[in-house]
Parts: sequence; structure tokens; C-alpha cells
Amino acid sequence: MSKNRYCGILLYSVISFLISALSFILIPFSNFEGTKLQKALAYMVGFIFWIGLIVGLILTHYLGKIREKHNYRKYFLPGIFCFFKNKKSRFIDILMIVSAIAFIIVKTLFSNEILVLSITLSLLVFSVYIHSVLNGNNYAFAVKKGVHQ
Repeated sequence: MSKNRYCGILLYSVISFLISALSFILIPFSNFEGTKLQKALAYMVGFIFWIGLIVGLILTHYLGKIREKHNYRKYFLPGIFCFFKNKKSRFIDILMIVSAIAFIIVKTLFSNEILVLSITLSLLVFSVYIHSVLNGNNYAFAVKKGVHQ
């Protein structure tokens, strides 16, 4: 496989995680006790969340298996426990910290503003997903120059 193929797998996993995180934005428009459209959206929130998460994890696992065949491991800990490993992860790690603080502030001060709360939750979840990706061995493997044949 080529480097582009590994980066493609990584990109599709990020897109899947984005879809999962964006599902939270539908929460204010959904209601299990509301209209048919609101009920449909309520079911779609869970479906979109889980499909995005599962597909993202499957792709991450698949890339991890490829990486293991190449016997490549740059970091001892999984990406979720690492911080600031490269330029892109620095930006995302700061975004994750800021979005966590923003979510706490919104939850505390504006808990009735469901749309704002949903957007900050969506941003927080996505930044945690991407933090894990960008600080992990799979990302280091996919973007490493000279590793692939």
C-alpha cells in the first residue's frame, strides 16, 4: 500500500468521527414525543452517532493492523493519553481544552440554550476524537516519510 492509501484511510476515519460528532447538533430539533419529523430526527441522532463512531473505529483499527504489520510504533501510549505530539495536534489539543472549558461554561450559565449547548458538545466530542487520532501511532505511521514501500 502507498502512503496516500494510509492517509486516505485516516481521512475517512476523521470524516466518520466528524459525522458522529455532528449528530449532537440535531438534538434540539428532535423529540420522541413530538411530530413525526421530530421522532425521526430523534432516532437519527443515535443512528448517526453510532454509525459514525463505529465506522471511524473500524477504519482506525484497520489502519492499526496495517501499521502493526510494518512493526511501526512511535509512541508508547495510545493517542488519547498523548498531547502536543506534532504541529497539527497542538492546535487540536488547544481546541479540545478550550471547547471543554466552553462546554462547562455553557452548561453552567446557559443550560436552557439547547442549540448552543449541542454545538459546544459537538465541538468537544469532535476535538476529543481528533486529539486521539493526531497524537496516535496510526497518524504518525500514515504521514511518516520513507516508511512505505
